[in-house]
Amino acid sequence: MQCDVCGKKFPGSGLSLTLDGKQRTFCADCYTRIRVEYGKKKNCDDCTHFNKDSCKLTRTKMKPISIGYMDYFVQAEKCANYKKYVETEQNATANLKTGRHIEATQTREKLGMSEKATRLRQKQEEMTASRDNLDNLIKQLVDRGQTLTYHCCHCGSSLRIGAKSTEVLKICPKCRYSLEAIDMAKLINQHMA
Repeated sequence: MQCDVCGKKFPGSGLSLTLDGKQRTFCADCYTRIRVEYGKKKNCDDCTHFNKDSCKLTRTKMKPISIGYMDYFVQAEKCANYKKYVETEQNATANLKTGRHIEATQTREKLGMSEKATRLRQKQEEMTASRDNLDNLIKQLVDRGQTLTYHCCHCGSSLRIGAKSTEVLKICPKCRYSLEAIDMAKLINQHMA
């Protein structure tokens, strides 16, 4: 066999790729090089409008470049919308991680992701209802003069709530990640039982 890129001859069948709609055979060195190269390129499946058949925004047909078991949709390299939508979606995800749900909801609405925005809004309403119950539980802790120590689920740092600190932390002061995974109402109820 012979490599279609460098012309090097090698034993065996080689590694085949589909580039520009053509099946090609590569030696191991060229295969590794091209896989690394395509791994660094912008890929359409990072975008919110990605569909394996066509782009939901521009309606252009997707043409994958198959390298081994991976399909690369590198039309994003030339897409004018890619940077805008991918960076905005990354900002929305960062807002969620840091507990800024309203900003994340607004960002997703701007991107035309109304379904995700509706789910975030429902989650926010549920959190508001549970917030009233949580405030009553914290008041009970304060009235008893008790402080509850709990830990961040990401970095393990000690956090306190109760008589010494009545503020419910939404973001860990040490690692800056969201603490919404901790059900404070349940934690306080278990402590007071």
